[in-house]
Amino acid sequence: MESGIDILKGPLSGPSIENPAERSDGESRRAATLAWYGLAVLLMTTLFALVVRQMLSLIGPSLQTSLGFTDLQIGMLQGLGMAIFACVASYPMGWLADRFGRRLLLAIGVGIWSLATFFCAFQDSFGGLFAGTVGIAIGEAGLAPIVYAMIPDLFPERKRNTANLIFYAGSLFGAGIGMALGGAMLEWLAASPGSLPTWLAGIDSWRIAMVIIALPGPLFFLLVATMPLARHGVPTPVAHAGDDGAALGFLPYAKAHWRTLACVFGSMFAMAVAMTSGLIWFPIALPRAFGIDPATVGVGLGTAITAATLIGVFLPGIGLKLGQRAGGLPPIKVASFFVWLAPLPALFLPFVTSPFQAYSVAALQGAMGVAGSALMPGIIQDLAPSHLRSRILALLGIVNALALAASPLAIGLISGLIAGPRGMLYSIAIVSIPSLVAAAALISLAQRPYAATVRTVRSQFPGAEA
Repeated sequence: MESGIDILKGPLSGPSIENPAERSDGESRRAATLAWYGLAVLLMTTLFALVVRQMLSLIGPSLQTSLGFTDLQIGMLQGLGMAIFACVASYPMGWLADRFGRRLLLAIGVGIWSLATFFCAFQDSFGGLFAGTVGIAIGEAGLAPIVYAMIPDLFPERKRNTANLIFYAGSLFGAGIGMALGGAMLEWLAASPGSLPTWLAGIDSWRIAMVIIALPGPLFFLLVATMPLARHGVPTPVAHAGDDGAALGFLPYAKAHWRTLACVFGSMFAMAVAMTSGLIWFPIALPRAFGIDPATVGVGLGTAITAATLIGVFLPGIGLKLGQRAGGLPPIKVASFFVWLAPLPALFLPFVTSPFQAYSVAALQGAMGVAGSALMPGIIQDLAPSHLRSRILALLGIVNALALAASPLAIGLISGLIAGPRGMLYSIAIVSIPSLVAAAALISLAQRPYAATVRTVRSQFPGAEA
């Protein structure tokens, strides 16, 4: 039925009145264009962050040569400095983003990690570089949680899963691309010292590389600060009539479903430890074992990671389709299948005799890890009520940060006990293989409590479906 206002509008508007349906279609197309533009900005910003992060791994051998750092100190820079402070800053960054604006906090984070990267280039001591990595960690702490929280502001619900998958795949491709770009940059700087300006003569190539990757910071700050938000996300009400207010709180929820959370996040932690061990230490382990240049490792390992990502991002869709034909296997069971496959190629790592074999092991292990991990965001969405998802995502960031701290330190300590050029390679295997087995066991143990949690969440919070 038309309202009085609508009736009055008719005669005054005349025959040239805009069709509401056409206006709505135009607005929808514009909103969709802006949403995809926003996702592109988020992906490019993430790639920028990953280049910075991977460069810290690639310059490890150069730091040992020019500054005399030990394996333990490199592990502290790449693990302790990055991870602990990222862990500490993750939840506060998420809280500030919810309170003052996610776009604003993400832009501030870009500024922080860019300045910290520039700062690292001028340090000559372990303490100075450690402070720089702390700054990078704080700036990047809120990246993934804030981005995943911004996606509902960009896309309507029917398109969020697609956007999440694209961002997840893009982030993983970014790890390989970041490694390859960083390796190529170091390789070029090492091979072309004469092409640099004379005022750069005698400056360590790793310092020049850190300055170069810090330079795009102001551009990404502006891109993030000005990106449009369609604000499709609808805040979940704090309470409904007849609801138990305590049931809506995070602590009561975590207490009621601690088995599910412990198994799911424990599996993610163990998987992150295994994947991080290779990503961080291969650039140091392979030059020692096979006498090749670190920059060459960056290109080769980056290519292997990219190949693993290409394979891994397509496997979950195939697994889910096969699961439907087998009677409708839930995503957590499909994820468990891929996670159980991940330790198999890792068993061959201690026996590789060439860099190509090491890259192949990394690619196969990475593909299975990616396939299992790609299903985890949807699993988390299913087990958490919508009003708690940002806090659950903060937990994911904390878990990954703890894994980033544990893995480099563990391998750095073990490698000091194993003599010989292949000691670092053996250390990676000693840490990664048990971690992968633990990840598979925990995700299998999670299936029964996870199903109970999903049933409870959907019955208590019917609007909290993924």
